[in-house]
Amino acid sequence: MNESSDISTSSNSERNDLLILNADLIDGTGASTRKNRSILIENGLITAIDKSSPVNGIRKIDAKGSTVMPGLIDAHVHLQSVPGSVYRDDSEKDLEKYRYEQLRAYLACGVTTVLDNAISSEMLKKFNNFLADGGTGPHIYALGPTFYPRNGYLDNGMLTPYWGPSLKPSENDEDVKSLFNEYENFDNIVGVKAMVEPGFQATIWPLHSPEMRETIVRESNKRNKPIYIHAYKKKIQKIGLKMGVKNFAHSGFLKGSPSNKFINEVLKQGTYLTTTLASTIEQMLIQFDQERLDDPLLKLTVSEEIINTAKDMNAWKDMYEKFIKNSTPKWVPSLVLKQILKYVNFEKQLKANLTNASKAIYKMYKAGIPIVLGTDTSNWPLFISFFHGISTIREIELLHDLGMLPIDIISSSTRIPAEMMGIESEVGTVETGKRADLVILKEDPLKNLSALRDVSWTTGKFDPMDMVAVNANETAKIVEMGAYSFEDVDTAIVNAIGSPV
Repeated sequence: MNESSDISTSSNSERNDLLILNADLIDGTGASTRKNRSILIENGLITAIDKSSPVNGIRKIDAKGSTVMPGLIDAHVHLQSVPGSVYRDDSEKDLEKYRYEQLRAYLACGVTTVLDNAISSEMLKKFNNFLADGGTGPHIYALGPTFYPRNGYLDNGMLTPYWGPSLKPSENDEDVKSLFNEYENFDNIVGVKAMVEPGFQATIWPLHSPEMRETIVRESNKRNKPIYIHAYKKKIQKIGLKMGVKNFAHSGFLKGSPSNKFINEVLKQGTYLTTTLASTIEQMLIQFDQERLDDPLLKLTVSEEIINTAKDMNAWKDMYEKFIKNSTPKWVPSLVLKQILKYVNFEKQLKANLTNASKAIYKMYKAGIPIVLGTDTSNWPLFISFFHGISTIREIELLHDLGMLPIDIISSSTRIPAEMMGIESEVGTVETGKRADLVILKEDPLKNLSALRDVSWTTGKFDPMDMVAVNANETAKIVEMGAYSFEDVDTAIVNAIGSPV
C-alpha cells in the first residue's frame, strides 16, 4: 500500500480535486480495514493517503463513519442487451434510452468498471463517444473480436435484432484478420472472445476446426490480445486450455465437478475463472419469487417498464418458448417443444444447476484459481430478469452464499479482475498514482456484505476534467456538465435512472 506522510495541495479547488476525510479504508489489496484515512484526489488520480489533518483550499467530503473501497468491476457484461426487449418489441429509440440508463445503474450499484464480453464495433464506438461527450457511466473495457463459426452459436440472428448491430461469424483466415481490423482503433480492448459452444442440451452448433482455432490463437498473439473462452463442459474447456485461455468467461459445471487434473492445468496456465451465477442461472428464479421485484435497489436502478416485463407471466412463457426453440435441434417437432415446456420443472432444474455450479466455484476457489466476479448481464435480449447493475450485487451475495470470504469477494470484484484485464496499474486498489475509482459505503462490507446495497457515493466516467459522482439515494437529478466543479454543489448527484440523458 502506497501512503504519503503528508497531505497537501498547491492548488485551490481545481475542478478535479477532492479530499475525502476520516474514512475507514478497504484498499483492495487484501489488507484489513484501515481506520481514519484521508484520501487526496488531484486531476482524477489518488495522490496521497494519510491520517493527517487537511489543509484548506480544496473541496472535501467528510466520510466519518463510512467506508471507502475501490469501485467494483463486473468482468462479464453485455451492454448492448436490454432485458425483455424482445417481448416488449422495443423501438430503437427506447433501446438507446434503456442502454444509457443501464450505464447509470452500474454506478448506482458501486460498479465503476465493466468488461463487455461480446460487443459489436459499432456499438462500442457509440458507448465510447457517449462517455467522451460527458455521458454518465462506468469505465468500459471490451473483448473484440468475438469469434464463432458460420451457423454456430450466436450466428443467424440468434441474439435477435433487438441486440442492435450484430456480430459476424468467421470461416477462414481472412475473416479473422478482417474482424481484428474492425477493432484495431479502440484503446479499450483488453482481449478477444472465442465461443466454444456446441449446444446447451444437445450438440446442435458446429465449432471452429482445429486449424481455425490455431489461426485465432496466432493472430491474437500477434496483437498481444489474450483469449477469453466461452465454454461450459469439460470436453469444451479442454479446447480452451489448448488455446492458451486467459480466462474462462463462465464457471461452467452446471453438472459434474472439476477434476483435480483440470484444476491443476488451470493453475499451471494461470487462467482466471469468471463466476456468472446471477445472470446465467440464479435470476431466472425470479419467476418463482416475484417479491424479489420489490427490492428497493432494483426499483431504484431498473426502469419500471423492464420490471413490469419480469412481472408478466406471459413474458416468461414467451421467453422459454423462444429459448427452447433456439437451443433445440431444428428437426424436433413443435409439439415436442410444447411438451418440454409443459412437463419440465424449470425451478427444480435451475436450483440444481445453481447448487452444482456453486460447489464447483468453491472447489476451484479453495484450490487457488483466481476467481473473477462477472454476471453475464444481460446476455440475450430474450431474457427478462438479468438486470444491469443490481445483478453485480446479487453475484457478490451468491459468492458469499457458496462460502467465499468477504475479503476474497472484494478482491474478486476489484483487484483480481483488474489484474486479469491488464489495468492493475490504473484501478483495482486504492493506492497513490491510481485512478480515483472509489465507492463510499455507509457500513464496512467486510463485516456485512449487504453494505454494498447502500452506496453513498461513487465516482463515474465523465469528461477527464470532471470528478463527478453518483449518489444512489437522492431524488432524481442530472447534474449539468460543462463548467461543473465541486464548488457548485457539495456532492455531485447523478440519478441512476429516470431523467433524460
